[in-house]
Amino acid sequence: MRLSLVFLFLVTFAITKGDYFRLLEKLESKLDDNSEKLQEILSRLPNGKPGVHVLQEVAKGKASRQSLQYLHFRSGYANDGNLNTFSITHTNGDLSPYWEVDLGHDFKIRQVEIFVRKDCCGHRIRQLNITAGSSHNQMTKCNFYKGPARTGDHLVFECSPIINGRYVRIQKMNHASNLALLEVKK
Repeated sequence: MRLSLVFLFLVTFAITKGDYFRLLEKLESKLDDNSEKLQEILSRLPNGKPGVHVLQEVAKGKASRQSLQYLHFRSGYANDGNLNTFSITHTNGDLSPYWEVDLGHDFKIRQVEIFVRKDCCGHRIRQLNITAGSSHNQMTKCNFYKGPARTGDHLVFECSPIINGRYVRIQKMNHASNLALLEVKK
């Protein structure tokens, strides 16, 4: 039985109020009447309010790795932008399996979102240690999820304090089992 998740790595990035509004105008000018999803996304963006942070996806297409590969389910499937159920990463049954992404350089990691597969296996998402750091020797705990999750859950983990990091790792603690991920995106 396979377990799939969608991971979202959300990071803050600085943007001036003027640049923010120019970006919104540019996006709105590219919309047509048939783009309801994009309209919905734009309607949820902050309106330049103080203390509101704009988040950016940074994991898509970046180098990734996992503890042990199962069959042809390589680590890069978890951040390839494809939400197809067959595009998953899957570790082999090992103790404390993990999946990790190298973002290329440091980002301010504020939040990690996990979308649990909708067709099965939610109960297998448990005892997850979510860490981030500038190097493998300097990983800081973002959050811990005791679980178990339910099939179809959307889990949101805040990193408090915000972590300055290049690497983000999701590791199942003390379980001889597998870890299968569907996607890493914002």
